[in-house]
Amino acid sequence: MPIVRVDIPEGYSNEIKDTLRQEIKRAIDEVIDPGQGGRYPETCKWIYVSIREAYGKIGDGLPTVTIDTRPGRKQQQKLRLANVICDIFDKILGTRDVYVLLRSTEAADHIGGGKSLPDWKPPTVNAVAR
Repeated sequence: MPIVRVDIPEGYSNEIKDTLRQEIKRAIDEVIDPGQGGRYPETCKWIYVSIREAYGKIGDGLPTVTIDTRPGRKQQQKLRLANVICDIFDKILGTRDVYVLLRSTEAADHIGGGKSLPDWKPPTVNAVAR
């Protein structure tokens, strides 16, 4: 259940914001939750992405992307995700100058519907192969 906050400069259309949102959701689903392997497409709804407008300019502090997740992802996955996010912004806004902050917070501190989430565990090899 990653929580993702994206800050972009003011003035972009809702269509562009929605495209960014959908592409970032897809990237997170593919890069840091690859164990789903398409088996549970409904879990993508738990990737919460919000796009906010902020005062600033491209390349001068914007865009920024903050991703809060439970611990367990490897550094290699995080770096790949940051690069895929830069690719998305390059394609949509014409910039790779994106600040990506990935934060891990204990699962108990991720509370949905009044209940703490369980610890995140990478999928087993058998579960991915099915």
